[in-house]
Order: sequence, then C-alpha cells, then structure tokens
Amino acid sequence: MNVLSLDLSTHSSGWAYFQEGQLIRMGCITSASTDLIKRIYKMRDELAVILDQYSIDKVIVEEVRPEGGFGVGNTQTHRALMWLQAATAFLLHDKYPKIEIEYIYPSSWRAKLGIKNGRGVKRTSLKEADIAFVKKKYNIYVNDDIADAICIGLAAYSNEDDSNEINWG
Repeated sequence: MNVLSLDLSTHSSGWAYFQEGQLIRMGCITSASTDLIKRIYKMRDELAVILDQYSIDKVIVEEVRPEGGFGVGNTQTHRALMWLQAATAFLLHDKYPKIEIEYIYPSSWRAKLGIKNGRGVKRTSLKEADIAFVKKKYNIYVNDDIADAICIGLAAYSNEDDSNEINWG
C-alpha cells in the first residue's frame, strides 16, 4: 500500500510519501499569506500536485484535537485547522475518490512509535522527540512538520503489523 501522510497546518504542512512502508519522498508546503482562505487554497492546490505525482492508495491525516482535549487551545486556530482538514477531504472526495482517507490523533501515532506523550509533556519536547526519532531511523534532519508527517506514515504501517510490537531498528 502506498501512503501519503500529512501533518496539516495553514502555514506549514509536512508530508511524507511511502511505498509499501519505505519512505520515498517528503517535503513541506508553506504559505505566508495573511489571508486564511488563501493559505488553505494554497495548501489544497499544492497537495493536489503531490497527489497527481504519486500513486497513492491512502492519505493519513493528523487529527485535530478538540479544545480541552490537550489539543488546540485557541478557537481560531482550531477552526482554521478544521477548515483545512475539510478542504483536504473535499479535494480527495471530488478529484481522487479512490484514495482512502484516515485520521489519527497525535497521541496515537506517538504511542505506536514509542514516543512518550501525554499529560505534562510539553509540545516543544514532543516536536524535539519526533525530529530525533526521524534522525535515528533515517539519519536525516528535517523540521518538525516533516518529522511529524514521517512519523504519522510509519504509525499507519504499524496498523498492518499483527504483533503490536514495532521494531524500527
């Protein structure tokens, strides 16, 4: 199965493309516009370019945590992320109906990879741990958006492993 994993943000969205569990390519879509809708359109349009470029069976998107659930604390940010998720879902539904879409919470993908998270763990520590995980696994240094996208993709493949144990080397 070929997977595109996404760490969506309206300013900087990380992505990673996997073929049968092997990381093939990764990158980041950025937008500096002050207009939220323009940023969402840019993310959607550049995502379409990626979807056209690769043979993708499934898109895995990091789920937006509801307020109060140790997620996005700012209402405007939460709304913007939900709009971007909707734009992504509409894009897939309208232009790529054969591509499956799946959502995964940050706490779930980190737990599958053995990255400590939960109460008391600060966001900056989590981002550092994600970058370190990717550095150790692939011997590459990437920003936190790309690191998260790579980790999301790896966690998606862990669902296919019946043993519930992951050995990433």
